[in-house]
Amino acid sequence: MIVRNWMQQNPTLVNGDTLLSEAKRILSEHNLQALPVVDDGRLRGVITRAHCLQAAHFVARTQSADEYSFFANRLKVKDIMVRNPATVQGSDTMEHCLRKGQELGVAQFPVVEGEQVVGVISANEIFQLAAHCLGAWERRSGVTLAPVRL
Repeated sequence: MIVRNWMQQNPTLVNGDTLLSEAKRILSEHNLQALPVVDDGRLRGVITRAHCLQAAHFVARTQSADEYSFFANRLKVKDIMVRNPATVQGSDTMEHCLRKGQELGVAQFPVVEGEQVVGVISANEIFQLAAHCLGAWERRSGVTLAPVRL
């Protein structure tokens, strides 16, 4: 099974100068977990829903009008994004993607072909793949897997 067949195609992209509050709105409205950050056609980073929530939580804890104003009007994606994020290729296998995610502790990857971002693959797509393979969507008995004892 190939990443290209399971990824979210034509992902929403933002640039580094996008306000964090705008990125948070895009993530929420489109029910996304991550947004690739692209400047001058090149992938520069990734901003996740978790990053936005952590920043908002910090502002809420301080309860400072100045902190809130800074968060809402000046904090940019490039200020808190993950720089040079790990990526996968559209031709990679889903097993490779899963293994890489486990090794790096990453739940979503930009999918690149050359230097162009062509998709995003996340834990959501991996769960969909698992559900498909186990027959969960057909409401029938699926496959039961268990460790083999030697």
